[in-house]
Amino acid sequence: WIEAIRQARHIMEQPALESMNAGETSPGPSVSTDEEILDWVRKDAETALHPSCTAKMGTDEMSVVDPETMKVHGVEGLRVVDASVFPYVTNGNIYAPVMMVAERAADLIIGKGTLPADHSEFYVHGK
Repeated sequence: WIEAIRQARHIMEQPALESMNAGETSPGPSVSTDEEILDWVRKDAETALHPSCTAKMGTDEMSVVDPETMKVHGVEGLRVVDASVFPYVTNGNIYAPVMMVAERAADLIIGKGTLPADHSEFYVHGK
């Protein structure tokens, strides 16, 4: 974090960016020592990503949610149906994948059968 803040400041101080530099607003020029920068990060930093994968769905030992029922392993009467069940962070916005998980969970809860597996080829860049 320290190096990132210092590098960003260095870049913005370049003459080529002078016309676009209205001054640093966050963390602000008064935050200058390593300890002040780290303190700012502790107090002010937050994710800009879509939080997910905190209750991984799967069957391995690190999984929290059963993919067949959406129930939390070892907890009676609790299902999780949101982005936290993703085993991996998606490459894009999580809205559509969350909707797919929710639709599938609804089918599981009402007992609607599973479609047969389809092992279709998928696009891989460079192949």
